[in-house]
Amino acid sequence: MESGPSKIAETLAYWLLPPACREEVLGDMRQRNRSTARYLVEATYTVPSVIYSRIRRTTDAVVTLMLAVSMYTAFVMPARWLAPELLFRENGFARVAIPPAIFLLAIILADAYSEPKKRWPLKPLFGPTLGLALTYAVELNHRWALPASVLSWGSALSVLLASTLRLTFPPVTERPQAAKIPAFWQKLELAPPSFSLKSALLPCAVLVALILYWLISRV
Repeated sequence: MESGPSKIAETLAYWLLPPACREEVLGDMRQRNRSTARYLVEATYTVPSVIYSRIRRTTDAVVTLMLAVSMYTAFVMPARWLAPELLFRENGFARVAIPPAIFLLAIILADAYSEPKKRWPLKPLFGPTLGLALTYAVELNHRWALPASVLSWGSALSVLLASTLRLTFPPVTERPQAAKIPAFWQKLELAPPSFSLKSALLPCAVLVALILYWLISRV
């Protein structure tokens, strides 16, 4: 008779669960299930529920909407300038929406899987950076891929806009927590903008790299 779930099953659940609630969920699942089969059955509906719950806790609907609109605009504008025929044939506006959707999904998942105990100044930029990598990985391998120039400029503008928004409106897990207070963005006051070289270094480096790549690809 099995005394508990196998190490493989526990390891799989460990990596699928968000770090913020990993230990509690794994402990409860192990206590309730003494066989690997029952453990895996419970994991099939528990893990997605925990991920969805964590996404709801770490996602600010207003900031997410601002990110979606700004990144979609960041891809539509270069498409209008560099490949105007793209938008009006072969579902052009739908094709342009694919990279922003990938960016947004990467940011949401990065926040959900963020480790609350580990904080560093550039942590809000991890999501946009991950989105950039996933966007290129997907866009270069499907038949609806955007032209290289549109993809490069759209990605650069998206990283800059998303990074700026996330530095201005930090992720939910990075904000001071208190009960029964207005949303973070509702409490902001107009103030002179503060510039941090460290905070701007990564977006600028990404922008320069993308511009160089675009210029080289046109040679």
